[in-house]
Amino acid sequence: MKEQLLTLAITLPPTLDADASTEIARMAGRLGFTGVHLPEGAAATPAARLAEAARPAQVLPPLPAGACGVVRVNDPTQVAIVRRALDGSARTGPLLVAVPLSIGRTMSEAVARAELEPRFELRHPRDVGIFGTFEHAQEQVLALARAGAEGLVLDLPLSRDVADVLAQVKALVVGATPQLLTLPPQASVAPPRTVFYGTDFSIPPSGG
Repeated sequence: MKEQLLTLAITLPPTLDADASTEIARMAGRLGFTGVHLPEGAAATPAARLAEAARPAQVLPPLPAGACGVVRVNDPTQVAIVRRALDGSARTGPLLVAVPLSIGRTMSEAVARAELEPRFELRHPRDVGIFGTFEHAQEQVLALARAGAEGLVLDLPLSRDVADVLAQVKALVVGATPQLLTLPPQASVAPPRTVFYGTDFSIPPSGG
């Protein structure tokens, strides 16, 4: 039985100061995230304080555009296509899904968190990433793992409740979630309108 469904890494927002970035890296490392990616435009060599804070997670450069083995949309079909291509090649690196994510205990919390993150103006989790309640997000992560993904590189809403956001994300890939991998996909109740679920659903009203 797998103890962790997928590896986890985050990308630091470019707007954070050094103290905030260091604290987020420290929390991610302690929670078992494997990587902390620097934002675009950051120095190639991370500050020693940031690298030390993130341990045992690694501080990594930004994922380059067009990187092989990286899917930038929450689409299990696309992941499966890339999985087959990688399996037929000599490449040995992991298949990563690099997307924004906003989840909450309710849909209104997921929406509110997304609205506070400036990076989501260009790539909103609803349009390309993982979005909804914890149960919705769990279903989406399981589908990506079934399609052949091996890790997630996430843009997270880190304006507030950082520790809670990181803990909820970690819970998506440990605990009971890996045990659900071999079970048939479960139908969601009132799924949100997202790239994963399609556009035939409407977002539940605030508070649900």
